[in-house]
Amino acid sequence: MPQINNDLVLGAVGVLQFEVVAHRLKEEYKVQCTFEPVSIATVRWIHCDDDVALAKFKKKAHDQLSIDGGGYLTYLAPSRVNLQLMQDRYPEITFSSTREH
Repeated sequence: MPQINNDLVLGAVGVLQFEVVAHRLKEEYKVQCTFEPVSIATVRWIHCDDDVALAKFKKKAHDQLSIDGGGYLTYLAPSRVNLQLMQDRYPEITFSSTREH
């Protein structure tokens, strides 16, 4: 869930995956849904032991931050270039491409 609103973000590879989710929501739960594209190139899980550095990062990147289904902070990078810039600017932040469950 993005930090700036209560929208839910569903990531998938390919449009068919969204169609499958929409069909299952409709058939199994009787829920209608709509999907709209967003400008997210990749997602990274965020970790930082330095509270001051993390607060500074959160202030700068608040529009691209979200909480995943497990309650973990994620960064929704609009492009790979943007991700690289953020990694360069915030070396004390760990940007992980995977997360253990």
